[in-house]
Amino acid sequence: MAKKNDYYHIKRQIESELIQSGGIASSKPFIDLSKPEHLLKLKDCLKKYCQKAHKRVVDKPITEVREAGICMRENSFYVDTVRSFRDRRYEYKGLNKTWKGKLAEAKSSGNSMKIQEAQDMVVLYDSLQLAHKCILNSFYGYVMRKGARWYSMEMAGVVTYTGAKIIQNARLLVEKIGRPLELDTDGIWCVLPGSFPENFTFKTEAAKKLTVSYPCVMLNVDVARNNTNDQYQTLKDPVYKLYTTHSECSIEFEVDGPYKVSILMLLLFPFFLHEVSHSLLHKC
Repeated sequence: MAKKNDYYHIKRQIESELIQSGGIASSKPFIDLSKPEHLLKLKDCLKKYCQKAHKRVVDKPITEVREAGICMRENSFYVDTVRSFRDRRYEYKGLNKTWKGKLAEAKSSGNSMKIQEAQDMVVLYDSLQLAHKCILNSFYGYVMRKGARWYSMEMAGVVTYTGAKIIQNARLLVEKIGRPLELDTDGIWCVLPGSFPENFTFKTEAAKKLTVSYPCVMLNVDVARNNTNDQYQTLKDPVYKLYTTHSECSIEFEVDGPYKVSILMLLLFPFFLHEVSHSLLHKC
């Protein structure tokens, strides 16, 4: 088919020509023709150009059925690597939380050396977990790169499609309770009613407190219900190629918030600020 620049080129060319209208003797400039005559003449010239230059007028879509499969059973290097980075990030986040507690204790005691040490460790572990997060976010993009060792467009398609469906399902669930504000590739900002339960705290037998975020658990249950792989296989005996089958779902939401107020696009949504200011803002 002709491209857009071809269309403009033909249009400029025909505007400088005299067009026969009603007979050989009655020729008039292109700009003097009526609007229907403009379109008819331009369409005719564009059709002749396509037939001569491209040997066709319409670019008909060609449908081809292909089959592709992704099997991580024989060599689970990609999945294992992603899981290893994820678990290591969780480890650094836990250590970061531990050192934040030590920093609070050091500030209460007034020991300057312990305060400096705790601050340095907090910065270190926060930087490490952030670096691992950036690497994890780049995994599927690397899979889409044709020169990559792990190149697999099918794998990239599975990752992006699964992520999109999880966020869409989360939006549908949030709409039944509150109001979603923004959807990202890996998160959703939403407004939940002030009466909606937020956190539940349990006491363990060891007299420790365990706090559970109810919105986070709610979304994780929805993810587990729709995305659990009930036929996940792990290599048990590499010699005889024996595998164990179990259910696997390693995708989980994390809660960032709540925030008491958020100002979003003040010029375009002034009517929304009053409602947001009286609600709790979550990012799950």
